[in-house]
Amino acid sequence: MKYLPLMIGCYTDSPSNSQGVYQTQLDREMGALLPLELIVACSNPSFVTTTKLGIYTASEVDQNRQPQLIHIPNTDSKVAPNSGLISGEHPCHIAIDPHNKFAITSQYSTGTFDIFSLNINGNIDRRLKTIKMLGSGPNKERQTSPHAHQCLFLKNSPQFVTVDLGTDRINFYCFDEEQEEFLDEPMQSIKVPAGNGPRHLIFNKAEDRAYVVCELSETLLILDKVLGIWNVVEEIDALPNMEKGEAAAAIKLSPDEQFLYVSCRHQSRISSFKVDSETQKLTFIDSYDTEGKFPRDFHITDDGKWLIAANQHSNNLTSFRRNIQDGSLIYTGYSLEIDVPVCVTQQP
Repeated sequence: MKYLPLMIGCYTDSPSNSQGVYQTQLDREMGALLPLELIVACSNPSFVTTTKLGIYTASEVDQNRQPQLIHIPNTDSKVAPNSGLISGEHPCHIAIDPHNKFAITSQYSTGTFDIFSLNINGNIDRRLKTIKMLGSGPNKERQTSPHAHQCLFLKNSPQFVTVDLGTDRINFYCFDEEQEEFLDEPMQSIKVPAGNGPRHLIFNKAEDRAYVVCELSETLLILDKVLGIWNVVEEIDALPNMEKGEAAAAIKLSPDEQFLYVSCRHQSRISSFKVDSETQKLTFIDSYDTEGKFPRDFHITDDGKWLIAANQHSNNLTSFRRNIQDGSLIYTGYSLEIDVPVCVTQQP
């Protein structure tokens, strides 16, 4: 397939002219980004995720504007789009479990995680429960209360993990898929260095190592799992030898897990690290200008050959050719105008 569909989430509040979730097509030969198509009109779809059953997004708004989790079926589906009301404010992330039975939204402003059941066709069934974080952190401007930033389901066990920027906490929870029971208390709670502000986490495929990008400290934490217990084993700078700005954002592994990438919004760069095949430790390689400003998100295509950056403040997407052998990035010269892009992902 020459063209790869990419889904783009944007902020739509004024002065943005964006209207919702868009689709562009990536030319797999040249790296060009084709003209945009509006997939669904909605308010502030700041995060988008896809499954074989369709697209999920959430409206990042306060309770006065009724934030919703939204399901948009695939274009060839006879299923109608639907939504479910979110109880907190400003949902900024969505997780879908490996069997497409549950969704969890992360509400930044209220520090809550809403758990939804999904129907067999992917539609949102009902909200099962809300997990609320408690506490604060030492950063008086950014950590006065919990700030839920991400949740992820593990693929190899009935668990999920939550990342809370406001309280410097990473929590692991168990759940019962058949009984639809989610425990209130975590099986393990990890306190990361005070003031770090953890934002997003990714696992390796074996799920015995995790990498966490901390927004406020602009560092990476490496977590190891030994005998079922997770521990922080290392902390390194996300962008060495550069001025920090409390704005590290997205973190991604290459498909072969040999390289790791982090977007640094304050510096408008993406940094790259080599992952040691035996120790899994990270070695900084280089950083790359995103040819825009404030890259909130980026996506590495499943074949590992392309990286697309979403530059929030310069209102553009940019594409990079990725060298699979050494992990380096080369700007293709292609940039696509779109107001306030903050999330980019591909369809499965």
